[in-house]
Amino acid sequence: MSHTAGLRMSVFPDDFDKYLIRRADNVSQTIKPFKDIDLLSKPGTAFNYSNYGYQMVGAFIESILNNTYENEMKKMFTQLNMNSTFAERREAIYKHRPQYYQLSNLISGTLQKCHIIDELVSYEGWWPAGGIISTAEDMIKFGNVMIAAYKGILPLDFISQQTVKELWRPETIGIQLPKEMGDNDYGKAWFIQRNPSPFKEVIWHPGGITGTTTMLSLFPGENMVGVAFVNRGAVEGEKLVLDVAKMFKQFT
Repeated sequence: MSHTAGLRMSVFPDDFDKYLIRRADNVSQTIKPFKDIDLLSKPGTAFNYSNYGYQMVGAFIESILNNTYENEMKKMFTQLNMNSTFAERREAIYKHRPQYYQLSNLISGTLQKCHIIDELVSYEGWWPAGGIISTAEDMIKFGNVMIAAYKGILPLDFISQQTVKELWRPETIGIQLPKEMGDNDYGKAWFIQRNPSPFKEVIWHPGGITGTTTMLSLFPGENMVGVAFVNRGAVEGEKLVLDVAKMFKQFT
C-alpha cells in the first residue's frame, strides 16, 4: 500500500493493450498477468509507484471477505451516502458524464479529444487501481468522514481512529523518493505533505488518465476538504486545490 513492495508501474500503452482491454469478472482475475514479474527492488527498500500493488489489495479484500471488490465498494458508498459514486462499467451510461480531452502533446499545444485508450480501457476488475466514477460532492463526504475518524469523532461505524492514523503514518522515511514528490512522504494510499504553509499538513492523492485529472486533499487542522475534477489530462491538481484552500483558510 506504500509502493515499496518492489512492483513496477504500469507501462503505457503496452500493459493497457495486454490487460486493460480484457474484461475481468473480479479483481482476483487480474493478478495472473503480473504475478511472476521480477521485483524492481527488495520490499521495503525503495519507492516505486505501482498500480499493481493496489490490485493485490483488492484481491486480498475479495479473498478475506469472500465477496467481490465491486460489491464491497457498493456497501461503502451506500453507508457513506455517496449516491453518485460507482465502480465504472463499460456499458453503463452515467448522468452528467463529461467528454474527456487532452492537449496535443499532453502538456501544451491544442486541445483535442483524449487518447483512444480512454475509450478502449475496460475497468472491470481494475477498480482498486482506478476506474471509480464520482462527483465532487461525494468525494467531499468521503474526505469529511476520514477527517472525523482521524479526530475520533466519527459517528458512523465505518473506520477507526487507529486505522486512519495507520494509513496516514509515513512509510517512506529513510527511503530515497523521486524528485517530483518534493517535500511529501507516502503513507498507505495517501501522500503526506508536511508544513505546506499556511497549513500544518495536507493528506492528499491525485488520480487520472490521459483525459482526466482528479485531486482529493484533506486539511485536518482546518477541517477542510478540497476536491478538483478536470476533464483533461496532465493538469496540476495539487497546486489548484492548495491555492483555493489558502483563500478559504481565513474562514476556518
